[in-house]
Amino acid sequence: MTTCITGTGLYIPPYSISNEELVESFNQYVENYNTEHAEEIAAETMTALEPSSAAFIEKVSGIKSRYVMEKTVF
Repeated sequence: MTTCITGTGLYIPPYSISNEELVESFNQYVENYNTEHAEEIAAETMTALEPSSAAFIEKVSGIKSRYVMEKTVF
């Protein structure tokens, strides 16, 4: 029995998020994480997370926005 590829295609998910939206979500996570682990961070047993920026994401990835399957706005 052999397997053959009989066609190809392209699927683009229905939603997209910008770097600004991604950074907003990530920075909220960073704030929550650092607040939750404030004692460990103060005792230097854990390192605080650093917030990011849209410019940094674009610089390191070259991506300005990305497609996603689901998008939830809080």
